[in-house]
Amino acid sequence: MNMSKAIREGRDRLGMSQEALAERLGVSRQAVSKWEMGTSVPSPENRRALSEILGTGLQVERETAPPVPLRRWKRLTLAAGLLCLALLAALGWILYSAHQDGWPPPEDPQITGVYFYDAAGQEIAKSDFGWYLFPPDSTVNVAVTFQDGREHTVDQVVLFLYPTGTGVAEERQQIGVRRIRDGRTFALFRWQIPASLYSHLEVQLECGDGQTISVSQWNVIDRDSAF
Repeated sequence: MNMSKAIREGRDRLGMSQEALAERLGVSRQAVSKWEMGTSVPSPENRRALSEILGTGLQVERETAPPVPLRRWKRLTLAAGLLCLALLAALGWILYSAHQDGWPPPEDPQITGVYFYDAAGQEIAKSDFGWYLFPPDSTVNVAVTFQDGREHTVDQVVLFLYPTGTGVAEERQQIGVRRIRDGRTFALFRWQIPASLYSHLEVQLECGDGQTISVSQWNVIDRDSAF
């Protein structure tokens, strides 16, 4: 019996709702629902707690993915190509706007924009309460645009993640680095959103002479933690 079926049948056998089981575990109802649908698996700690509550052992089954048919592979390749074209078109417009608004260049490099796109290439806008909401366990494309300065040029762009709260500077986590070549003024990243996210995103421009420019004003959170 697979894990999702074992959780669902164990809960039904005890007459527990998803909300009741989630409360016993200290997780959200959505997390229990995802476990039962098989779209995610509980952590080792939650598996142990589930085994005690439901009275059954839970093991993660390793399933071999079926081979992808050639025709489907071609469709996936075409979809990926179209997504790249859409991202490049959007980035081209962003760079054009930044160039029009940013001439002559400043003395030091500047970050001109940070943009988030989902797997379908749609831009993710900031929510009404000032946070960017991402589906947990999803992949987000991050585009950073910047302008070189008269005195300094950017060698690489680095993304960091800070937990919310005070006194957490030592917990800063690097999540991406991109070297800048051929005079480009943008960097693209693919970011795997964790199951739980409640942090601040910092973008750092690093110049060849050791100068760094950092901006941390993008608040990011997963949707399950927001509601």
